[in-house]
Amino acid sequence: MLIKFLGILDIIAAISFWIFGIFGIVPTIIIVLFAIYLLVKGLLFIISSDLASIIDIIISLVMFLSLSITLPQIVVIILALVLIQKGVLSLFA
Repeated sequence: MLIKFLGILDIIAAISFWIFGIFGIVPTIIIVLFAIYLLVKGLLFIISSDLASIIDIIISLVMFLSLSITLPQIVVIILALVLIQKGVLSLFA
């Protein structure tokens, strides 16, 4: 149940990041909250030496970076797709 909930949050984070990165219409506080969520989740599960945890940490750092600079759209799209994929796989686990 927890994995499915975290998967849904990953999908919502990805969609929010995509809308923020492409259109800029999502409030920055939402991006900050999702970046903190991904960072905490990545740090909690890094104990298991899981590649997905490292990806969560990297994406959260890029999300924080996107608050200061404009990222290329392809970077935003790729990271959003990776998060969506992780979320969907979590729903089927």
